[in-house]
Amino acid sequence: AVYTAMALIGFGAGATFPVVLNFIGSAFRELSGTAFSIALFIGLAIPVIYVCLLMMFQTKLTSVEDTAKMFSVPLVGTIPLLGNLKERALSIVVNKNTNNLVTESFRSLRTNLQFVMKNTDGKVVMFTSSSSGEGKTFIASNMAVSVALLGKKVLLVGGDIRRPRLSEVFSIESNVEALTSYLAADIKEVAILDKAIIKSNVVEGLDLLPAGIVPPNAAELLAGVNLEHAFDYLKSKYDYIIMDSAPVGLVSDSLIASRVADAVVYVFRLDYSHSEDVAFLNSLIAEGKLKNVSVVINGDNQKMARRGSRRYTAYGYGYGYGYGYSDDKK
Repeated sequence: AVYTAMALIGFGAGATFPVVLNFIGSAFRELSGTAFSIALFIGLAIPVIYVCLLMMFQTKLTSVEDTAKMFSVPLVGTIPLLGNLKERALSIVVNKNTNNLVTESFRSLRTNLQFVMKNTDGKVVMFTSSSSGEGKTFIASNMAVSVALLGKKVLLVGGDIRRPRLSEVFSIESNVEALTSYLAADIKEVAILDKAIIKSNVVEGLDLLPAGIVPPNAAELLAGVNLEHAFDYLKSKYDYIIMDSAPVGLVSDSLIASRVADAVVYVFRLDYSHSEDVAFLNSLIAEGKLKNVSVVINGDNQKMARRGSRRYTAYGYGYGYGYGYSDDKK
């Protein structure tokens, strides 16, 4: 109080700057050792507490390294973050005779998936994710192009019959006949499938089977025996079948349709997917609802810095949705 009064008097009388400094120094000297220690502790604790709280409430996946430690299945590839994700989400980025980072990433993914498929002697790969916006359609479409560039006969199936996207990706007009036409048919007439299949016009050997008109009973159609009959017929015509399916965290469609898949690729997107999405995938695997699962991480914003390293692209162990995806993440 004495020092405060003196300071006020000094200021009122036009005190010089040295007087002010003497006042501040005297105030600090009045602090006891204990009080100073408490003040120092609080000053150091506040930023530590802030960082801890930030980490507690940060549930988004932010790095390949940390995310890979959470999986109980193989990480078969990462796709780099190049440009605006929304702009490229419905685009084909894999081209013949190109050698950029994104094309190399799909080549690596292609090689790893071929290894996975050799272990199953199968042909059907289903792509899914936890929610809309993680990039499953983008990766499935470009993966189909990449495999077709090997000279293989590839069919890309629009298995997400609630929110069809292949027509947008490949800029095609919807056929009268499509996958849902066959699934809803009473008679198992494969001519419906033959009429529904169209050329991709992107690469030789890649055909498309669009989903078709959005049905009111998607889960029931996928649960019917016509799905097995369709894929039995299609496997006789193609070397590989890649299916873009619905997010498993929003509807049960992909869990139902996975019975015709020989391998499942689960897509996560950095700075978008959450840690609970990984826990959800691990629970599906533990319960036997998804089998032969591999993971792809989309939106890898550190891949450019790691270019040349094969640690993360090599095959190894890293151990209200409705019609229209009304609850897309923001």
